[in-house]
Amino acid sequence: MSNVKQKPFDRVILAIGSPYGALLLVLSAMLLVYPFLGSHWAVSWIFDFITLGLVVMSLRVIHGRGGIFYIGLLLGVSAFITGLLGRSLDVESAYPVGAGMRALFMAYLIIVIFSDIMRRRNITFDAVLGASSVFVLLGLAFGSAYALLEWVAPGSFAIPAIPQSIDLIFGKTTTEFSLLYFSVVTMTTTGFGDITPVAAPARSMAAIEGLLGQLYIAIIIARLVGLEIANHMQGPGSND
Repeated sequence: MSNVKQKPFDRVILAIGSPYGALLLVLSAMLLVYPFLGSHWAVSWIFDFITLGLVVMSLRVIHGRGGIFYIGLLLGVSAFITGLLGRSLDVESAYPVGAGMRALFMAYLIIVIFSDIMRRRNITFDAVLGASSVFVLLGLAFGSAYALLEWVAPGSFAIPAIPQSIDLIFGKTTTEFSLLYFSVVTMTTTGFGDITPVAAPARSMAAIEGLLGQLYIAIIIARLVGLEIANHMQGPGSND
C-alpha cells in the first residue's frame, strides 16, 4: 500500500529530474520572476541567474548532438552574457543585443526540441514536458523579439500606463514584461486588446505568432494522438 501511495510523488520527482522536466521548471521560474523586473536591482540578478539555468538545462537536453550542441552553447552563452550586461550591469547599448540573442537562442531551442518530439515513436511523459516547453519558449522568444523591436523603433506598440496603485503593490512593471504579456495573449489568441501593435513590423510579427501558436497546438496534438492510436494498435508491449 505504501508503495502505491508514493508512486505519484515518485513520478513527479522523476519528471522534474528529466531533461525536459528540468527545462520546463526553469522556464516556469522565468515566467514567475518576469513581472517583478524593475522593482528591485536584485530581481534583475535573479532573472539573469535563471537565464543561466535555462542555458544549462538546454545544453543538457541537446548534449551529445555534435554541432547542434556547440551552436546551442554559443547562442546560450552569448544570450546570457549580453543579457547580464544589458540588465543587471546596466550597459544600455547591450540591452537590445541581449534581447535579440535571447530571442535567437530560444528560437533555436524551439526548432531542436520540436524536431526531437516529432521524431519520437512512443509517447512518454518527458516528451509531453518537451512539447510544453516549446510552447512556453515560443511565447518568451516573441516577447524578446517584441522588446527588441520596441527598442529599435519606439512606439511600435501602444502600451497603456500602469495605474499608480498597481505599481505600488507589484513594483514597476517594465515594457519588457508588458510585451511578454502581449506575446502570450497573442499566441493563445486571447486578444484582450489593452496592448496593440501599431507599426507594420509589429503587426506582422503578431500575426505570425498567432498563426504559429495555433498551428503548433494542432500539429502537436495530432502527433501525440496519432502515436497513441498507433501504439494501441500495435499492442501494449510497444509503449515505453
